[in-house]
Amino acid sequence: MTIPKVIIELVGIVFFLILLPGDERVQPLQLKGPLHSEIRGNVFEPRFLESVEDVVKLFGPQSAAAIEQQMQFETHGVLVFQWSGSGHDTLAIKTVHDDVATFKYTRGRTRDLRRHVQAFALEKSIVWNVTDSDDPDQ
Repeated sequence: MTIPKVIIELVGIVFFLILLPGDERVQPLQLKGPLHSEIRGNVFEPRFLESVEDVVKLFGPQSAAAIEQQMQFETHGVLVFQWSGSGHDTLAIKTVHDDVATFKYTRGRTRDLRRHVQAFALEKSIVWNVTDSDDPDQ
């Protein structure tokens, strides 16, 4: 196992433990392995996957099975954030209020370019938005 994979798994575990007592309508997912298909992403434009088939296309069958064990596709979908940035970039759930989930993106201050992938189980009725910690209006 390479060091970047270990770091990604540790970050996922930490987010999972921090947010475990949070709102059950939005929960972080632990991802197993790399993306199955290559996509370019923007942290402010996540993809919402509503079915197991969509998850298999993006993550592959092994990762899809692990995701399916963590959530129910009848009521939830998978919100996938993928972006490139500093190794110290973070993305976390800020609030869930009135069926709106707000995620907070914080840019890292190091110059090491890394690929980031984070996924959240999100109730299908919830709308989401992403705020930038550098934006003074937020």
